Amino acid sequence: MKKRILSAAERSEILALLSAGYSRTTAVKYIRSTPDTLRRAIAEDADFAEQVARAEEGSEVFYLSCIRRAALKEQYWRAAAWVLERRLPERYGNKKPETPTAEQLQQFLENCIQIIAEELPDGEKRTQILNRLSEGLE
Repeated sequence: MKKRILSAAERSEILALLSAGYSRTTAVKYIRSTPDTLRRAIAEDADFAEQVARAEEGSEVFYLSCIRRAALKEQYWRAAAWVLERRLPERYGNKKPETPTAEQLQQFLENCIQIIAEELPDGEKRTQILNRLSEGLE
């Protein structure tokens, strides 16, 4: 099956949609294409990849500036809270009480590694397991 190539007109349309704040999925659906076709075009064309990134960044800047302007008015303080919750979810996002923090997960993995190091008698197998677990910490 021949892989579809985006025409210059389709690329322009995608960039316009992304600049307006539409998602990549919506943009490719609108031009009757697929996300894979867009991913391929981005991977194969660095200039187009840069244009896509700039279009997405532009819409983000626009929407955040709208929220920022709203947040300047005291009655719209929720706009500022919304931004904080999404930009810094580890500090301001809603968490269920039982949800572990990143630090707690890190400590749990380190404890698991320590237990394996102490309890597994086979040196080669232990090293293999510890290496695989350590990769998950990086």
